[in-house]
Amino acid sequence: MTLDDDKDKGIFQALSSLVFPKICIYCQNEFAALCSNCQQLWLAPVQRRYVRGLAVNSTLAYNAASSRVVIQAKENRNRIAQYWMASALSAALEKFESDNPALSISRSLLVPIPSSKSAIRRRGESFLHPILDKLVELQMNKNGVRWRWKELLIHHKMVRDQSELSYTARQSNMAGAFRLRSDDLVMERPILLIDDVLTTGATLYSAFWALRERNLTVLGAATVCASAHRLLIR
Repeated sequence: MTLDDDKDKGIFQALSSLVFPKICIYCQNEFAALCSNCQQLWLAPVQRRYVRGLAVNSTLAYNAASSRVVIQAKENRNRIAQYWMASALSAALEKFESDNPALSISRSLLVPIPSSKSAIRRRGESFLHPILDKLVELQMNKNGVRWRWKELLIHHKMVRDQSELSYTARQSNMAGAFRLRSDDLVMERPILLIDDVLTTGATLYSAFWALRERNLTVLGAATVCASAHRLLIR
């Protein structure tokens, strides 16, 4: 290889690093897709909170770093972000099984909080769908069991962007926001709700209420992140 070849290779690698930067999507300090330190932080012990009696398991605190990962998965379809969100959801759901040996996720149904029509138009699909597909794949590879998910809920009314709403305004905004798809009732399976972030709990509770109104059993909910101080969501 000549000096010119070495020079050309160096330029190509430099340009490639600009186009495909391999920097930790969590801390943005280490050159790795998700550095080893952040992998430990990302899969922290699962914490449980309650939203008006609904048990919600979450793996991470919602902060600037975890928000970056969520946004990468939501807006950029970043597969690394999707993988780690699936991993966090897997841990949150497995906690339900470890706390209650009689409960089997494989005999339950995972029901995602649906994206709004405008978000689906912008992104091309509900951002949770590829994350749930990855979650199912992870469990098959890990335990040889198949978890199932289904889009049971749809938006029943127009809701405002919640990012700048107060706690009280969020409760009002999400009240009666969802209804069930009339042809998709699954009466024989208990349900676990799935979402990306828990803040005030208004969205999860609205979904929970829509399911309970149709006499469906809701065991709890799992989210990737949870805010301890009702942080705003982007």
